[in-house]
Amino acid sequence: MIRGALRGLDLVETRVAEPHRRLMAAVLKAVVDDYREYAGRRSGGWDGPPAMPRLVEDVRAYVASADRGWPFSFENLCDALGIDPDFLRQTLRREDDEHRTIQTTQSV
Repeated sequence: MIRGALRGLDLVETRVAEPHRRLMAAVLKAVVDDYREYAGRRSGGWDGPPAMPRLVEDVRAYVASADRGWPFSFENLCDALGIDPDFLRQTLRREDDEHRTIQTTQSV
């Protein structure tokens, strides 16, 4: 169900006619893809490239921010594309929690 809620971003990106809105959809999709790819990963115990923990925290901070001062802020992108930013945040957090639960279970 959660993954299905995020699949709509692909449709938004292809249905939007205006170039600036297609760019907005592509940026938001990249953020969601990054968030999902690195979901459940924390700086502690990271065994990947040194820059990755920072990327993970930056993506989480971007999604969590309610700042509307930048045209490509998470809130502004969601609004421009007709997506509820709180719903998308909750969906990503739920997916993040599920991923961490699976990792914890597998490491026990």
